Amino acid sequence: QVIDTVSGEVTDTLQPGRGILHMEFLSKGHEVWLSARDDNKVVIYDTATKKQIGGFDSASPSGIFFTTRAARTGF
Repeated sequence: QVIDTVSGEVTDTLQPGRGILHMEFLSKGHEVWLSARDDNKVVIYDTATKKQIGGFDSASPSGIFFTTRAARTGF
C-alpha cells in the first residue's frame, strides 16, 4: 500500500507480488525496487506513476542494497 505520511491515509494499493520483505529507493527517489520472495522476483516501480517499469527473476530474494547504503550499518 502507498500511504500519505501527512494524513496517514492509504492512497493506492500496488500488486508487486507475494512476500514483499524489503524495498529500496534509488538515491534520487524516482524508482523503488521490491524483493518478492515468494514469487522469486524483484520488481521495479516508478514512484511518480506508481506503475511497474521492470523487474527480473531471482531465487528467493531478500534484501536490496544499492551503493548509497553499501557502507552504512544499523538498518
